Amino acid sequence: MKLKHWTKELSQDLATLPDTERNQVSKLLRRWTSTELAERHSETIKRKTLAAKFIRTQTIETYNFEYNKSTRQSKSNYTKLYSQIKDGVIPKAVFVGNTGLGKTHLAKALGLAVCQAGGSALFTKASTIVNSLAAAKATHTLEHELKKYRRPDLLLIDELGYVTMDIEASNLFFQVISDRHERGIGTIVTTNFPFGQWNQIFANDSIAVVIVERLTAEAEVFYLEGESYPQHLKRLQSKKT
Repeated sequence: MKLKHWTKELSQDLATLPDTERNQVSKLLRRWTSTELAERHSETIKRKTLAAKFIRTQTIETYNFEYNKSTRQSKSNYTKLYSQIKDGVIPKAVFVGNTGLGKTHLAKALGLAVCQAGGSALFTKASTIVNSLAAAKATHTLEHELKKYRRPDLLLIDELGYVTMDIEASNLFFQVISDRHERGIGTIVTTNFPFGQWNQIFANDSIAVVIVERLTAEAEVFYLEGESYPQHLKRLQSKKT
């Protein structure tokens, strides 16, 4: 707790007390210390979660893996990846699939778990990264802006493919992915596009291939397909009526 001289003085003073008083003081000190550490931990998690900019936090407990065949098949690998976070492993993953299958939910749940384990995370959209880097390049502050995306233990990039990138945007995005890959830190991406169509996102085949290679080198890839969760709920509702 960074109480540099406190332990020495405490030990000396406790030694002067009768056993009953010393035991009572020790019991209270343990309780007060436990409360202090628990509150500090809670405040740290809250601070890191706010800094991650999730907008809306989503957890593994609120995701329904059972509604769809592909999500059921993904459950084992996902929960294994999730469980490693408590041991200090920062996840690397790509979620590929159509809208409504819970890609963002699953990505955010991993990000929240990293924050709860004491790590840092940042959730953002692919278009936000490109726009902010392009603006920074125009104002000669690119290196400063790149640091924002290098810094977090885990960077979560949502909705890759919603915006097509020209050559400059593709190169800027590649800098982020390449920097994080070289440093061996965690990146998670969600996208509607299968890898074979990433040349429709980026300026040319070459940069698309290199970005795929960097993102998937050590990542768990989850392919989600079939009925979306909104469709599942709608079908259940129609059965009731």
